[in-house]
Amino acid sequence: MAGAGLRVEHASMDDKSPGACPVCHQGDLITISMTVSENDLSFTTCHMCEAKWWYRAGESVPLQSVIGSVLQQKA
Repeated sequence: MAGAGLRVEHASMDDKSPGACPVCHQGDLITISMTVSENDLSFTTCHMCEAKWWYRAGESVPLQSVIGSVLQQKA
């Protein structure tokens, strides 16, 4: 498997091509959209290399920021 064991949780997809992974260039991206704390939140991962990206309202955000939003919502 290409990129096995690769952890890319803070990578930016600003230069992304639709449907193509900027890390392994193999494509097969999966995106899940949701609303958290009244903000649009999206998670995208590459099926091939398992690179991951989070976006809040269209802006790239680190995973820690996403976790913080969810924890604030529960409090």
